[in-house]
Amino acid sequence: MTIYGGVELKIGFFRNLNKLETYATNRRQIKFYFSREEDIDVSFGLNRKFEFDSRCPRTPQLNGSVIASVSCNRDKKISFNFYPKSQDFYPKNANIEFHNEVLPSIKEWIHNQISKPETAVLGVEQCIIEWDGKTHLLHHLKFL
Repeated sequence: MTIYGGVELKIGFFRNLNKLETYATNRRQIKFYFSREEDIDVSFGLNRKFEFDSRCPRTPQLNGSVIASVSCNRDKKISFNFYPKSQDFYPKNANIEFHNEVLPSIKEWIHNQISKPETAVLGVEQCIIEWDGKTHLLHHLKFL
């Protein structure tokens, strides 16, 4: 757990990876991008794979695999989850793209979520990051 000026960035590892698995990012990159944000819980491997919330009425059609998801609850608590993937499926160049392009987009999305007035928060908003084998796709969901 890292605390910055009363703001907490909690990072937890729940699953040891085998030699053939990887995550889309690492602790260092998360700290670099999110050290001064509001309270964020970051989990690596809490779940083996992503599952849509049962409250989500319309789920996007996914052609690849979800590598990460970020949720903002009604109380503006941010949860960032990473799912382990095979290194064959998620190559090194995908990690580089994730660090250079996706993490800045996620940082902006989180900033927009926590900047909303209380009356604008009606439910859970979620950003799902999919890797289709060639590029990262971001899907935005809202549900109660």
